[in-house]
Amino acid sequence: MEFKLIEKSQWPKLRDLYANDRTNLTGYDLIEYFINYIPSSQSESIKIHTTDKDWTTHGSYILIHYLVGKAYIYLDTIEGSLEDLGNLLCSLNLKVFHLICGYGERLKPLVEAYWLNLGQDLTRLEHQGTIVYHLPSSEVLSWKPSLNPSCKVAYLSPKHAELVDKHWAYRSADSLTLIRGFMDNNLTAGVFDIQGEPLAWCLRSPHGSLSNLHVLSSHRRKGLGSLAVRFLAHEIKSTGSEVLATVVPENEGSQKMFEKLGFKRINTLYWAVITCFS
Repeated sequence: MEFKLIEKSQWPKLRDLYANDRTNLTGYDLIEYFINYIPSSQSESIKIHTTDKDWTTHGSYILIHYLVGKAYIYLDTIEGSLEDLGNLLCSLNLKVFHLICGYGERLKPLVEAYWLNLGQDLTRLEHQGTIVYHLPSSEVLSWKPSLNPSCKVAYLSPKHAELVDKHWAYRSADSLTLIRGFMDNNLTAGVFDIQGEPLAWCLRSPHGSLSNLHVLSSHRRKGLGSLAVRFLAHEIKSTGSEVLATVVPENEGSQKMFEKLGFKRINTLYWAVITCFS
């Protein structure tokens, strides 16, 4: 099998293959994000691989985002061979810490085969699940900034990246670069006090889902998280995208908030952490 690299000029063609299902978090909006993504340094790169020359028919791809000594892997197919996609995954021969991001139930066997190909015990592989929520367009209300006159809701600025990173549950020594990428290349929402300091915020991930929702502990139970979500949902709808959110199963508070706002559970996706094996 001869695997191919899809040139960046062809990425819009790949993106458009996924236009029929805008609730797919590894489809249209993910590819669109990376089409427009601006790398922060020369050490950062994005490559999209496919299984064969007929990718314009089946849409099989693996996207690798190299960032700060890590690699973030996204993969999907519309009508392609899962066996071929699995073989492509096993051929990557990555030498850095990497994460396989947001794969569905049907792709779990490919990730397991990849793990076994690395010589690892399958019982040590953890498919870290997250619930996918969808807010139907009819439920996205018109934004009314006068809803809460004691605060302002607007986009975050790059100067807020360190604050967002500080409060991220998955913060690491190099996560600030990832957060800056989210903020520089996608929509954001912040709830600010009258002095202009952020009290709550919500980002949009590369997948296109709401992420990094956080309210400072001193300002919880005031509806500020809902304000950020409603503002960002309105902005996302205006771009023509569907409003989606991902919530880990143990975060029952966020689940209740999204459901109260009209979000419906539509799927479960998984993440796998792959350490660098010698």
